[in-house]
Order: sequence, then C-alpha cells, then structure tokens
Amino acid sequence: MLNDILRNARTLSWGWRLGLVAALVFSLLYAQTGSPYYQSFFMSLAMYIVLCTSWNLISGFAGYVSFGHVAFWGLGAYVTAILITKLAFPWPLALLGAGVFTAAFAALISHPLLRLSGVYFAIAMLAMAEAVKVVISYFRSVTGGGGGIYLRPLIGVEDAFLMMSLLALVAVTLMVLTLKTRFIQSLLAIRNNETASSSLGIPTERTKAAALVLSAFFPAIAGGIYILNTAFIDPKTAFDISITINVILMTVFGGIGTVFGAVIGPIAFMILSETLWANFPFVHKAILGAIIILLVLFLPTGIVPTIRRLFNSRKPAASVG
Repeated sequence: MLNDILRNARTLSWGWRLGLVAALVFSLLYAQTGSPYYQSFFMSLAMYIVLCTSWNLISGFAGYVSFGHVAFWGLGAYVTAILITKLAFPWPLALLGAGVFTAAFAALISHPLLRLSGVYFAIAMLAMAEAVKVVISYFRSVTGGGGGIYLRPLIGVEDAFLMMSLLALVAVTLMVLTLKTRFIQSLLAIRNNETASSSLGIPTERTKAAALVLSAFFPAIAGGIYILNTAFIDPKTAFDISITINVILMTVFGGIGTVFGAVIGPIAFMILSETLWANFPFVHKAILGAIIILLVLFLPTGIVPTIRRLFNSRKPAASVG
C-alpha cells in the first residue's frame, strides 16, 4: 500500500496540488492575521472536514453507515484530557496517545460490530456510542463523571485553528493518495458485493477493520485539539448525537463516497448555516431544514456527483465541431 501511495503522490493532479498548497498557505497566514471569531468558525469547519472524511471512509467507501462516529471524537477528547490532568503528559504526546488509544478501541470493537451490516450496524454503532458515554459518566474518579473535566487552556484559538486545519489537510491528502490503492478498491468492492469480494480473495474482515481503525484515529485527534482550546469536556458534549447527524448531513450534502464531497459538503453546509443564522436568527433552523429537504429531492447524490454528471454530459457536445 505504501508503494501505491508514493506512486499516487508522484502522479497527483496539479489541481489537487494547488488546492492543498493554497489551503496550507491560507491556514498559516490566517492563523496570524485572522479575527478570533472567524478563526473559531474555520476551526469548526476544519474539524467537520476531518470528521466527514473519516466517516466517509467506512460509510461512503465501505458502505457501513455509522450512527455512532461521535464516540471516537468524544473518546479522543477525554483521553487527551485524562493524559494531561492525571498523568501529566505534555499535550502533543497526549494528542498522539488519544489517537492511538481510540484506534486500538476501534480495532477491539471491529470484529463483533463489522459482522453486522446495514441498519443493524448503524444501530450497533449508535448503541456503542451510548455505552461509551455511560462508562465515561460512571468512572467519576478518572473522568469526572457528569461534571466533566476541566483543564487550563493550553492553546489559543489561533493555534487551535492552525492545528485543526493541518489535521484536515493531512486527512484529505491521505484520502486522495489512497484513492487508487488496492485498499480503497477493496472497500468499494465490499460495498458493492461483500460475498463476491470474499470469493475473489479480498480479505474483507481485515480490510473493513483497517477502515474502521483509520476512521477512528483522526476524529480522536480532532477531539483532543478541541479540548486543548475549550479546556472543558463532559459526556453531554463529547457524545452529542447531533455531531454524528451533522457529519452525515454534510457528507451526503457534498457527495457520499467521494473525497471532494467530504470537503465541499462541510464548507457549503456551514457557510449556509452561518449565513442563515446571521440573517434569520429565529427561524434559521427551519429554513435550513427546508433547504436540506429540497437538496435531497433535487440533488439526491450530492453536490460533487451532480456537478460531475453535468460536466460529463456536456463533454460530447463541447467536442463537436
């Protein structure tokens, strides 16, 4: 797989290269010059790009729709806080430890959960997130229980924005570079027909487990960065089901099963939501809901697949004459 990634890096299109470099330059400059309000907004946007990209790996490419992905984000936030407050870890090591711990947790639960599929897997993931929430709430001596964990702010909003943006760039770049690898092709084959994939020699169980582990690592880091800035986490915030719902909506909005869809979806969704909130503060949720319904009706596959379909349909006409 590493050889495939290196080969894809050499053949990466100039469009993606320019886009990634532009995003990197913007992040570095805006961390120094941007206003705290917009830095906070872009930090949330980058966080959702990380979450959508990760969720898209297991749900979009493998076809295992997760309703409990917030568990990885919340677990990463809690492990980061515990490592800092209880074990005096420096925060960079705490972030890495949170990612490794959450990935190991995903590997542990992958065998029983990935034996399910369809709605059963979705419900099992939702139940898993609630179970983790209950466990976190129960062990008060370690997690603070329902009162949560407080720690002193370790990074400002400008640093949190920069770190979350860099994490989003790493996650998206990794997805772009693995898109044409055997790993992603195996996930697509599993999504289309898992039984046939297994009969063709694809190690379906191992491939699905690897996808779940990877899709847990980056949200955990994002959760850790979040608490480094907010300096507080509690079970209600860490395992809020609305985060998973937002991730699903944003990814479907952009185009599930596409790399760019997991980027354009959060951008379009958050800009639309912020604009509606600023102009219609009392009814913005109702308007947003109506827009989402219309988009589902008229753009059922999402923004990116629709644009691609329109572009491809015009190609023959453009080539005539």
